[in-house]
Amino acid sequence: MINHYIEWLDEFQQTQRIEIVDRIYIGRTCKGIDPQRRVLLDHPQVSRNHAEISWTAGHLQILDTSRNGTWVNNIRMAAGSSKDLSDGDVIRIGNLVFRVVGPEVAEDPRQDIPMTELTIVSSLEEVVTSLVADMRGFTAYCQSHASSDVYGMIREIFDQFSKTVEEYNGTIKDFAGDAVFAFWEHQFEDPATQSVRACQAAVRQQQNFSHILVELAGKYADVEKLQMGWGITTGPIILSQFGSRAADLAVVGDCVNLASRLAGMANKDIPENILMCARTAELVENHFTARDLGLYPIRGREGREHIFALSAA
Repeated sequence: MINHYIEWLDEFQQTQRIEIVDRIYIGRTCKGIDPQRRVLLDHPQVSRNHAEISWTAGHLQILDTSRNGTWVNNIRMAAGSSKDLSDGDVIRIGNLVFRVVGPEVAEDPRQDIPMTELTIVSSLEEVVTSLVADMRGFTAYCQSHASSDVYGMIREIFDQFSKTVEEYNGTIKDFAGDAVFAFWEHQFEDPATQSVRACQAAVRQQQNFSHILVELAGKYADVEKLQMGWGITTGPIILSQFGSRAADLAVVGDCVNLASRLAGMANKDIPENILMCARTAELVENHFTARDLGLYPIRGREGREHIFALSAA
């Protein structure tokens, strides 16, 4: 049977290939895996078992099992998530770039070679655009409704929001109670492009929210009372990992905190649905109408912050 394969350039700049017959594993050691079904990478930021690519019933998919991240077409996968692959997709792991090609029978280039002992969980400093969507009235809703209803309602809303983030090439970082946090990295893409995508995702989420509530009204009481606020910021962060799980990805930075604060103020303290920082407003000025709201005090922060409202029109 002819299948897809991945190809890459080795340390000698020679093209290597491995066929995806059923499942292949990419990592630093991949212990217990047949050499013909693994790609070993001698790089300290590559996990022992970093990713799996499977081919089942004509369906090609990659699963991230790493601690430092996997990128597909320059978009970071959510930790522990899976993603469909197509011909021509580019996978970035550590310092190596793979390309999905097929269908074609490929050679097995792998040999058993000694690899480094420990994975170095790197702390990456970069610039991102952050998007936080925060729900209004969630605490009161939890007090007066069964936990099963709360779970069902919030899951359906955030499932739709997650699809929107994925549609605009973002990465979901967290679901924290009544808020969802996503981000767009600038390291492989133009900053304006990434900021525009984040704003497009927020606008689409806002437009869809009222329709989602109408759909849920028949299943969950009082959902029409819920409201949302969105905060978008751009700035430097440290991206690393806390804890022992691969999913414990930490995105730490002042702009992340500000996005959360703006989301909490939107549609509450300020009668605007989507608020953004001055840097984001500057990056998207050729694509969106941003209304200057002036300087505002932000709870827990010193001084005042220059805030803009993003128009959904």
